Amino acid sequence: MTYLLPTILKYGWPLVLVPLLIHLINLRRRRVVEWAAMDFLLESQKRNRKWIVLRQLLLWLLRTLAVAVILGMLAKPVIQPAWAKFFGAGVTHHIFLLDDSYSMSDEWDDTTAFAEAKAAIQRLLTQANNAEGKQTVTIIRFSEAESLSVGATSEFSERDLNGKLLEELSEQFGSLRPSESMAGPVDALQAALRLPDSTADESRTAYVVSDYRQEQWREETQLAQLVKRFREQVDHLRLVQCVTQSRANLAITKLEPEDGLRAANVETWYSVEVTNYSEKDASEVTVLVEADKNRLPAIRYESISPGESATQRIRVNFQTAGTHALTARIDPSSVSRDPIRLDNTRYFAASFPKTMPLLIIDGSKLGDDGYFLKTALSPGGKSLAGWNPQVERIDFLRRHAELERFAAIFLLDVPQLDRPEIEALENYVDGGGGLAIFLGPQTERSFYNSQLYRDGKGLMPVPIDRPTQLLVDRESQLPEVRVTRHPIFRMFTGQRNGFLELVRTNFYFSVDPQSQAGTDEDTKVIARLRNDSPFVVEKQLGAGRVVAQLCKLSPRETQLGVWSNWGVNPMFPVYANELAGYLTAARRQFRLATSGEKLAIHVDENAFQAEARLVPPSAGKESVALLGVPDDRGLKFAAPEPATSGVWRFQLSPSEQKESLRHDASPAIAVNVPIGEGDLKSLGRVELSEVLKGIDYEFLLASRAAKGEEGAAGYPLREVLFWSLLVVLAIEQLTAVAASYHRAGNASTVRRSLA
Repeated sequence: MTYLLPTILKYGWPLVLVPLLIHLINLRRRRVVEWAAMDFLLESQKRNRKWIVLRQLLLWLLRTLAVAVILGMLAKPVIQPAWAKFFGAGVTHHIFLLDDSYSMSDEWDDTTAFAEAKAAIQRLLTQANNAEGKQTVTIIRFSEAESLSVGATSEFSERDLNGKLLEELSEQFGSLRPSESMAGPVDALQAALRLPDSTADESRTAYVVSDYRQEQWREETQLAQLVKRFREQVDHLRLVQCVTQSRANLAITKLEPEDGLRAANVETWYSVEVTNYSEKDASEVTVLVEADKNRLPAIRYESISPGESATQRIRVNFQTAGTHALTARIDPSSVSRDPIRLDNTRYFAASFPKTMPLLIIDGSKLGDDGYFLKTALSPGGKSLAGWNPQVERIDFLRRHAELERFAAIFLLDVPQLDRPEIEALENYVDGGGGLAIFLGPQTERSFYNSQLYRDGKGLMPVPIDRPTQLLVDRESQLPEVRVTRHPIFRMFTGQRNGFLELVRTNFYFSVDPQSQAGTDEDTKVIARLRNDSPFVVEKQLGAGRVVAQLCKLSPRETQLGVWSNWGVNPMFPVYANELAGYLTAARRQFRLATSGEKLAIHVDENAFQAEARLVPPSAGKESVALLGVPDDRGLKFAAPEPATSGVWRFQLSPSEQKESLRHDASPAIAVNVPIGEGDLKSLGRVELSEVLKGIDYEFLLASRAAKGEEGAAGYPLREVLFWSLLVVLAIEQLTAVAASYHRAGNASTVRRSLA
């Protein structure tokens, strides 16, 4: 027999002498009083002295035994399985739920949280192996728990504990590293609850070995319920804490283009975000950036507030069409000590086209709107914006299948559309496409309100009224157009808004006064006229965006006169490019994957051969041969195993007829660790007791368990001792009554004799 708390026995055993001490003290309190009438009682006492002493001795022994049982319960005795069969348990089953999320790579001194966890498990199992009786082991890693719920089996499931298994575990643990997932305790507990029911001769001791991060253990509403259910299925539950304090950590949490991809050889702004998971400011943090392994200027963050994120911008120009990669990495020399390395690096990869195709549908009588927009987007010469605008008339929209190849669509002064074309445009936007609408004298108000606006369910952001003239106000110092801090107008806010003062607007479509323009959460007014009338309105529709400008684009004369000088204003080329970039951003041409996903791509089965190779990020790993499988989306290539962080490339072979696609034959996917696992704030003993209030468990540190101070395995006797204590107390009460001189019957007899 062993004890989980042997110090209680070491320092508490003198308490068993308390009943004897009380008995002796009571003897000294007796006084002898001479009374002649008591002689016959003394004579009777002499005759029954042996029985009286025996009852007093029995009472003292029972009280001593009660104190001993209480001390035993506090010391938490555990008997080995060889003896446990007398109490209904002959096998001890050790169940370990091992947290292997990437926060367990938390590093300090010469160890990590995961190393502490592995050492604790190995020592506990070594100690259990030295005990008598049969021992079995089940180990469930957090990262594999989700797959166990669909029928998979853990490698270490109800394995007999012996020297061979310990050697196997030692070898496995030597190469085992934390996963790149943010798997939490919920999946692990659910997997443990699916274990087969224990047998009649089996006792179960469960260990949850984790860093107990606050984000997962405090925020999960169902966690306490799962722990309670799990506790009901095991005889003993121990929570093993692998860290002793919460450490500050930095992580790169974003690396993406600000406004979607641009074409090759076009400078693009990328956002690089660093998050400070700590309670102190992080200052002078440097991020190193590489484009296709070529070093770019480093980014410097002067200060990042506690718990906050800071974003810097960097311009990148990939000069050739095809697949390119971008990497941002925190410079280790700029931080004193960062305990998590996995989230210090973030990746981005995409295939950059030579140009971005844009569709311009010009409904104006003279085709002048399309001319000004095309010139602004693709002026020719050395000015490279990366756009390939294609100007067409309205009937081009009947080619519904061709719409998907355009990065964005512009409708310029279009009178009306047929119902099939409207549905095609709605499907295009709903799937992530960007649509711009410029009104004009050809615009049919009733059609736009009934078919395109359609009570807020259609493409048009707001219902329109009649063309209205903006009256001249020579005394006003305000520009005729006021813009918000929207990505489209970013270049014109603050001190850089001089061009806006040159904008002149004579006519515009006012908004139906019965509508609530800009009040819908999916609809925003991003620019207004001097008289506060909406001028540019945005709407989110499905995964795509619609931007409507309530004015004609061309500055040429109409029946009403000149609507505006918008198309010839110096700011218009900038505005047109920002608008195109914003619209194409909704139609993402890149994919960001998370560690643990199984990567897959779809390609045109007529353009590429059915054999390909998957190239991993690490140079030390070999590429994997893949065979394409046809489905309704084309030819599918799927990775056989979950991906780790880095840039993965699919090497495709173009068909003989499509050699021109050679630059598209190496699509890449950037895989990053999930965001949030780098927050290392953990719960201690007190905080856990609040989360798991009312649940019976033991809390111990992995460092102590690893030293064998808290590792007794076997069948706990607390319940047996509890019922034994009740029996002892009941017998003690009966004995005390029997040994008492003040029973009711005796008292009445004495009173009668005295009378």
